Amino acid sequence: MRADRLVRLVLLLQARGQMTARSLAGELEVSPRTIYRDLEALSAAGVPVRAESGPGGGCQLMDGYSFALRALRPEEAEALLILGVPAAVRELGLDAAAAAAQRQIRVTAGLEAGGHPAQLVHLDMPRWFRGGEDVPCLRTIAEALRRQRRLALRYRRAADDQKTLGPERPVNPLGLVNKAGTWYLVASADGGGKVTVYRAGRIATARILADRSERPAGFDIGAFWKSWSAEFEASRPRFLVSLMASPAAQGAFGEVFGEGGAQALADAAPADERGWREVTLSFEHELAAVHRLAGFGGEVEVLAPASVSERLVSTAREILDRYGDPGSASPAPPAARPARRRR
Repeated sequence: MRADRLVRLVLLLQARGQMTARSLAGELEVSPRTIYRDLEALSAAGVPVRAESGPGGGCQLMDGYSFALRALRPEEAEALLILGVPAAVRELGLDAAAAAAQRQIRVTAGLEAGGHPAQLVHLDMPRWFRGGEDVPCLRTIAEALRRQRRLALRYRRAADDQKTLGPERPVNPLGLVNKAGTWYLVASADGGGKVTVYRAGRIATARILADRSERPAGFDIGAFWKSWSAEFEASRPRFLVSLMASPAAQGAFGEVFGEGGAQALADAAPADERGWREVTLSFEHELAAVHRLAGFGGEVEVLAPASVSERLVSTAREILDRYGDPGSASPAPPAARPARRRR
């Protein structure tokens, strides 16, 4: 246990530079006193580590020292190998390097002969019925990130619209995110400036600059994306529609509305004697609500707002006018419809 902790301690200092004993203790889930004892053990073993107290002090390795990890335990190697070479790595142009690294990991951990196949889990990130997005500048962006160089970008505000192509702008690339098969670049205009998210498929040109990229102190791509995603979802327009949904409609909610439909059903009132439930759905705007609910036909009944039910009636009439009414002039009596609930 302690040997593992000592290795993790050295790797943390090598990756992050100077860290306080309290920060190291939080990372390794031990007390600061244990950290100081571990530093003494490392120093006795010949690892050039030092600790300075007071403001601005901390723990760090001597300049120029590099700790070489000689071997991995089999379970550690398996954790690295389980995904094989994901498609995202190939899109970044790193598939050959990743495959070579995996071969070395297998040899180092003794898995080369008789070990399990490299890929046990396959990631198919895009959702069903959605094609991949062309990202012509992705490898250039990835190279700039690896080399820690600034980029000069030209960006489209809308997809496939040359008229919205903006001027070339220099940015500091901070990381790439693949969200459900779509790539996004996280970048800042300067080292301490506002961090912006760009849809990578709308980057028309990308040119690597000679100057080094600046990175905000303590910036973490995973933490930033989690916070930014929450803010983005909260900022989207929400148009709420209350309706009664039949059992058949409820069964299609997951397919039509995704996670939002499943959550709406989880929050819905209990079913009535016919199995119908009162559900509140969220849409981007009124027209989106009308278009998506029209496909349910008589399996849903809008309760509020009235403007949506009025537009649904108008849409139904437009369809009848377009294709003609093959039935009688008078509509069938609504005997099968459940009674409208009072709100």
